[in-house]
Amino acid sequence: MANGVLDKVSDVVGAGESFLVTLSGGADSVALLVALTELGHYCHALHCNYHLRGAESDRDEQHARRVAGMLGVPVEVIHCDVKAYRSAHSGQSVEMACRELRYEQFERARQEYGLDSIAIGHHLEDNIETMLLNMLRGSGVKGLAAMSERRGQYVRPLLRCTKDEILSYLQERGIEYVTDSSNLSNDYRRNALRNDIIPHIRNYFPDVVAGMSRTLTALANQRDLLADSINRLYQEYVEPDGSINIERLVAREQNCRAVLFELLNHPDYRGYNLDIVDNILKGRDRSGSVYSGADGTSYLLERGQLVKTVDDVDDSAVYSIDIDDRDSYCRFFDIERISRDMFAPQRDASVAYFDLDKLMECSLVVRHPRVGDRLYPYGMSGSRLLSDIFTDLHMGQRQRRRAWVLEADGKILWLAGIRASRHYAVTSATVNILKLSFINQNESF
Repeated sequence: MANGVLDKVSDVVGAGESFLVTLSGGADSVALLVALTELGHYCHALHCNYHLRGAESDRDEQHARRVAGMLGVPVEVIHCDVKAYRSAHSGQSVEMACRELRYEQFERARQEYGLDSIAIGHHLEDNIETMLLNMLRGSGVKGLAAMSERRGQYVRPLLRCTKDEILSYLQERGIEYVTDSSNLSNDYRRNALRNDIIPHIRNYFPDVVAGMSRTLTALANQRDLLADSINRLYQEYVEPDGSINIERLVAREQNCRAVLFELLNHPDYRGYNLDIVDNILKGRDRSGSVYSGADGTSYLLERGQLVKTVDDVDDSAVYSIDIDDRDSYCRFFDIERISRDMFAPQRDASVAYFDLDKLMECSLVVRHPRVGDRLYPYGMSGSRLLSDIFTDLHMGQRQRRRAWVLEADGKILWLAGIRASRHYAVTSATVNILKLSFINQNESF
């Protein structure tokens, strides 16, 4: 059985591929790290301590360190402040906050250590649970096919392995693992499936795991076939400028409704539901109607074509701010210098405070966001892509492009009117404070 795990892992990973391994200390992640090192791959482990389970969280960290040390693998431990993250992202569940925090760290660490891929320890039963959750929420082929063995830089080498195979693999090698006690609780829907529902199904269908594994394989094949078909249709009906030829699509495609839905939810666009698709098809003889997706992209219906709309934001515009000139006029901010004894911070996203003395030697500029921009949010560890912050706020593409960034010597200080960074933040040692109030929230220059 041990060789079965190694065989399945080696079928997924590439020769000489290096990995950032997400190491929780549990059986799956420990087995993943052991298997990859046994196969001769260079690995660097990353452990996230969320400090949510008291001594148990610290136990997990120490075990992750021990396993990595035993295997001669370097390990980085990240300490995550889940409470602060949730305070900054209202409505976030603990589970989702932990997920976002760790995925931020995964890509950062992969790039920092120069590794090829990020290896995650999901196994076959995890994928079955994901399929069932998506089915119960309502999903098509892509959702029912659940997780892929490879997606971008992420790889899941254990996805064909059962939990029993993983546990036997570790037992044969005499390697210990820890168990997260929260997995035994049914507070989360995934745990309820794992602990109660699937075992109950197994009473009537003993081969449920094998059967659902075959279903997942079939669905994954159909998902890939659908993706290939949609890519070909995209080339046929979507013009270089992003417009979609509705008249040609309707004339040629018997299933034009399904095709248009898939084209409007191609990776280039998102958020167009079937109601919007039906309205487009019903109104295709009329010009002037505008249809928008949840991602902020918009189309204008014009003479049988959906024309992708654009705005006139100048992405290259950069404006300097001189805080040393007390009489200077700034069209973006009201600028005020205050002393420490006058400091009474407001809970207002349109106002930000910085250590003035530290900023005096910096070059301050205001510009629009750029691809890859990152903010190091105040009160949090790590960084976030501005694009992820915009997604959290459900901001469309036009709003995103019209946002403003305050930058000091290449460091983003403030996504103006939305969130400040921890760079040059006011501390107990700060003497003079720069107070900025965003005044041009709706203007594009």
